[in-house]
Amino acid sequence: HLDFGTGEISSRKLSLTIQLSNPDDYEGGDLQFMINQKIVNAPREKGTIIIFPSFIMHRVTPITKGIRQSIVGWVSGAPFR
Repeated sequence: HLDFGTGEISSRKLSLTIQLSNPDDYEGGDLQFMINQKIVNAPREKGTIIIFPSFIMHRVTPITKGIRQSIVGWVSGAPFR
């Protein structure tokens, strides 16, 4: 998906994720990006902050065991020109 949103949140510029769980606490739950037709996995280490443009295609794979905790947020601004 993309993080553009609609209405008031359509001005999202940057998306961010902070990894709160240890990578051994869960299985699956990979944050993945589609870059040039290639899937790239983000680092899973606890405390990692990933910041990326909100127009980048991304997903989190299904969690098959355990609990994955993270904080997500967005930075907004005027539309790109």
